[in-house]
Amino acid sequence: MTTLPAIWLDHINLPARDPERLCAWYATKLGLRAQDNIAYAPGITIAFSRGEPLPAGNLLHFGLRAESRSAVETWAQHFGVGIAFDEAAYFSARITDPEGNLFEIYWDKR
Repeated sequence: MTTLPAIWLDHINLPARDPERLCAWYATKLGLRAQDNIAYAPGITIAFSRGEPLPAGNLLHFGLRAESRSAVETWAQHFGVGIAFDEAAYFSARITDPEGNLFEIYWDKR
């Protein structure tokens, strides 16, 4: 079997009815820089293109990993949401952005 070279997630592109406004929201809420409808910081790049939001009802989302349980709790408080999952290996808060896209901030307990 051939060993494949390493790859990693570099960016996501979210559809938005108002890409400029949604980019500004992510930049403000997550403490990112914003330029040309891209919100970014080391290790995070979120681009925004005109389109309909992703349907949150089917759990289609992206996750941002936190360093600890208390970090997730701090982010949950920042967004005014509760803890969505507290399981054996996983602790997370889920956030819906102003256009209905779902994302989570989580801590992997393993």
